[in-house]
Amino acid sequence: MTKSTKSNGRADDIDPFRAHFATAEAVATLLHPYAEVVLHDLRTGHVVRIWNSFTERKAGDPSNLNGAGDIFPDDQAVLGPYEKALTSQGRTKSITAGLRNDENELIGFLCINLDVTMLDRLQAVVAAFASPELKRPEPIYRNDIQQHINYLVRDYSIRVNKPIDNLTRAERVELVALVDNDGLFQARNSALLVAKAMKISRASVYNLLADIRG
Repeated sequence: MTKSTKSNGRADDIDPFRAHFATAEAVATLLHPYAEVVLHDLRTGHVVRIWNSFTERKAGDPSNLNGAGDIFPDDQAVLGPYEKALTSQGRTKSITAGLRNDENELIGFLCINLDVTMLDRLQAVVAAFASPELKRPEPIYRNDIQQHINYLVRDYSIRVNKPIDNLTRAERVELVALVDNDGLFQARNSALLVAKAMKISRASVYNLLADIRG
C-alpha cells in the first residue's frame, strides 16, 4: 500500500473528489515508489490528498496553483507530459488531468509526478558505455581477420541503412569489393569468413568476387 495523506478539510470540500481516490491510489501503488499522485482543489487552493509524497507536501497545504485553471480551456482534459525539477537535483515527468463538476466547471487537478531521475542516470551510464567515441584498437583488430571483416560488413550495413541480409546484389558486389580492396581475400579461409559475416554462401562470395575481378 502506498503512503497517502488525508485532508483536514471539510467533508463537503472533499466529496467532489472522492470518486478519484481509487484511481489515484491505483496509479500510485502500481508505480510506487516513483510516482507521486496529488489531488488539488482549485476552489480552496489546497491539496485534497496526496499519495506517495516525495516532495514534502501534505494534504491541506497550499497548492500554489494560482491562475492554473486558466490554462485549461473547456475542451481540454489533460496537460502534459511536462518536466518539473526536484530539490534533490532530479526531475519528474508530470501530467495533469482537469477535474470538472456536473456543470463542467474546473474544480480541481489530478497530478501524477513520475520521478525519472534514476532513468536519467541509467541513460547516462548506457550512453557512456555505448559511446561511438570509443576507438577500435586498429593493430589488434587488423590481426583478427574475422573481426576486420565483421567491422567492414557492419559499417557498410549502417552506411546503407539496411540489415545485411537485405542487401541487393549490387550492394553485395560493392561490399565484397571493399573486402577485396583491403586485401582480406589473401588470408586463409577468408571467403568462408566473409560468407558468414554477410549471411550468404561461400559460393555466392566467389561469384561476387568473380564479377568484381572479371
